[in-house]
Amino acid sequence: GNTGKSTPGGKKAKKNNQSSQKKRGGATGRKVERERSASPPEHRGLEIDPDEPTYCLCDEVSYGEMIGCDNDLCPIEWFHFNCVGLSGKPKGKWFCPFCRGDKPT
Repeated sequence: GNTGKSTPGGKKAKKNNQSSQKKRGGATGRKVERERSASPPEHRGLEIDPDEPTYCLCDEVSYGEMIGCDNDLCPIEWFHFNCVGLSGKPKGKWFCPFCRGDKPT
């Protein structure tokens, strides 16, 4: 009656083979991780919320003092003082370089 016992043992060995195959398949998961960690070059060392809107000619998030362009149709609308050469809020209406027409060539 000993031969009956050896067959379940053989089945067990087969199960082990399958689990090692599963592990090998797991390597594909590694590739996905590598792609995720590669961040776009614009965000070098900067912690930027991808959902945060950007403003100004420099296309950065809002910081410091900002000035709004008085053209209602201005596509950018808000600018950093230092990017448009301001040290304080100008009197009267202010138009950004785009709306003034001095676009950089």
